[in-house]
Amino acid sequence: MHRRDIGRALLIASAAWGCASAPSNSPPAASSATEDRTASVLAAANRWTGSLNPTQGRTGAAVTSTRQKAYGTVELTVVPNRPTVSHLNLDVAVPMEPGLNNLTWGIHPGNCGSGNPPLLPPGDITLSVNGRGTVDADIGLAVPQSGQYHINVFRGNGTQLSDVITCANLRRQS
Repeated sequence: MHRRDIGRALLIASAAWGCASAPSNSPPAASSATEDRTASVLAAANRWTGSLNPTQGRTGAAVTSTRQKAYGTVELTVVPNRPTVSHLNLDVAVPMEPGLNNLTWGIHPGNCGSGNPPLLPPGDITLSVNGRGTVDADIGLAVPQSGQYHINVFRGNGTQLSDVITCANLRRQS
C-alpha cells in the first residue's frame, strides 16, 4: 500500500512538472497607454502640496515685527516617466513695493522657520504689476517619498531666513 502511494505521488509530480512551462527571460511588452497610465498614477500618488502663509518679519534690531501679507499655493509632483524630475507649480501674491520686481524661492528640509539649507539652488519668480508671480516648471529634484519639507519665498534675491516673506509646509497627498 505504501508503494502505491509513493507511485501516485511520483506520477502527480511528474505530470505537474511536465505541465509547467519555463519562465520567460523577457518581461511582456506593455503598451504605451498602460505605461502612461502607470506614470500618471505614480505622479498623483507622490504629490506634495502647501499653502503659502504670511510670516513674521525678522530683523536683527529690537523693533516690533510686522506680519508680511503674502499668500499663495504650491504643488510638487513627480514628472511622469522621469522619476528624478519634479514639476513645481507655485503661485504667490505679495503687496507691491517700490523696487520689488522679483522674488526667490527654495525647497528646504524641515518645517517653516527651520533655517535648513535648500535642497537645490534658489529659483526666481518674476512679479507682475499686480504683485503676482508664478512658477510652472520642471526642476531637477526627485520628489521625496517621506520626510518634512517646506518652501520659502524670499524678498528680492534674498536667501536668508530674514528675507523670507512667506512659507509653506509641504504635505504629502495620497
